[in-house]
Order: sequence, then C-alpha cells, then structure tokens
Amino acid sequence: MARKYQITYELSGITLGCFLFAFGTNCLLTPSSLLAGGLGGVCAIFYHLFEWPMGIQYFVYNIPLLFLGYIHVGKKFIIYTVFSVIVSSLFLEWIPVRLIWTKDILLCCIYGAIISGSGAAIILRLGGSVGGLDILSRVIAKYTNFSIGKSGLIFSATVVTISALIFDIQLAMYTILSFFVGTKTYDAILNIAEKNVIIIVTSEGEELSSLLTAKLNREVNSWKDISVYSEKKKTVLLCLIIELEWMEVTHAVKSIDPGAVILSLPTKKTFGKFKLMW
Repeated sequence: MARKYQITYELSGITLGCFLFAFGTNCLLTPSSLLAGGLGGVCAIFYHLFEWPMGIQYFVYNIPLLFLGYIHVGKKFIIYTVFSVIVSSLFLEWIPVRLIWTKDILLCCIYGAIISGSGAAIILRLGGSVGGLDILSRVIAKYTNFSIGKSGLIFSATVVTISALIFDIQLAMYTILSFFVGTKTYDAILNIAEKNVIIIVTSEGEELSSLLTAKLNREVNSWKDISVYSEKKKTVLLCLIIELEWMEVTHAVKSIDPGAVILSLPTKKTFGKFKLMW
C-alpha cells in the first residue's frame, strides 16, 4: 500500500511539473519570442516560423528519443518520462500561446525561466524528465563522463545561435539570460552538488552489489563483516551517489534484503571517476 501511495505522490508531482513547464513556456517565453532550452526551444522556433502547434510538435519529436531512452536508460525513468511527455504535450496544446501578467520582456524572460525550469526540475526530482534532449543527455552521461549539464549547455548554445539568426541579437541575449535563470532554478531544486557516501550492511552482499552496479552504473566496494550481536556473517557495501538517487537505492536494497541497514553520509569533495547522471 505504501508503494501505491509513493507512485501516486510521484505521478501527481510530475503532473504539476508538466503544468508549470507548459505554462512558463506558452504564457511567458514563447509569446515573447524567447526560446526555452532543449526540445521546447526547437518547438518554439517552428511555431514562430510555420505556426506548427507546440503540443503536437513536442509529442512527435519525443517519440524517437523515448525509444532511445527505453533501450539505454532505466525502466522507471522511461515510464515516468513517457507519462510526463504525454501530459506536457497536452498542457502545451491546451494552454494558449499568449502573454499574461506582463508585456515586459525582461520579466517574461526571468519568470518564464523560473516557472518552466521549476516544472522540469520537479519532474527530474521525482524520477522522470520532460523528455526531449534530457533523454539524449542522460544516455550520454551514462556511457561517458559528460554530465547532463554540459550536454544541455551545448544544446542551449545551438538554440541561442538559431535564435540570433531568426530573430535578432537582443532576443538572443534575453534567451541566454533565461537559460542562466533556468539553470540556477534547476540547481536549487535538484541540489545536484549534494553527494553522499552510502554504507549498506547486508546478508545479500553479492546479489545486492550486482543490482546497485547495474542500476547506478557505478562501482560498489565491499568487505566482509561479522555482527557482534548475532555473530552472523555480513557484507558491508560502500558506494558514492547523489541525493537524487537515494530513493532508487533504498527501493533496490529493500527488494533484495529488507533487513539491511543503510547509512548515508554527506560528502563535500570527491576525487576520481564519478559520473554525474544529472
């Protein structure tokens, strides 16, 4: 029953995130000729050039990327991403593309980025994504040491260049500002700098270490231990994760060894090969 409540909570939060993402895009950024980052910016470009519907574009462009994510990324991530893409596409189609609250381009730039960026970050925080280039970036991050943030920066720079060519330099400058604000919003919600060392004391060390290695795509260290209280042989596992992965780790541990003990220790600095998945 607790698991059902957890899924309901996550899907409700993702739906809210989809609404915020679509609202900020359609009511502040796009009608001001400002481009959102990633695939949303591509949709906005074709909307201004050919008046192609935002929601339909967003859904169609995501189809091949969702297949890519299904092959290379985790099952839960891609299921939640499919859900968020469908809901985001519906909101992008239902919410009219028109300015509200203000016609000041600077305010639209800042608050549009904050609102849409908050929505996208909430979705990521709950285990999914708004689709689009987030999926491609996640696949790149999985197999290289190239983080999602770096990939997003390259994609965003491409969108800014196109913005300058289609519209004008001033709008491109405002677009850069909106990217900066959106990135800061992402950082504030995701807390991507928060790394934790987790220590797991378990009776199923071999099976659990294999599962964590597969799920996190990261090295897990282990050593043998004996419980002083029960005198039973145990295995101690040690792994470095980001805060965002905590829920995934606890679910994995409970599925293999419900009696395991998990400790999480905040870690400020790391040295060596550590792949950031976000």
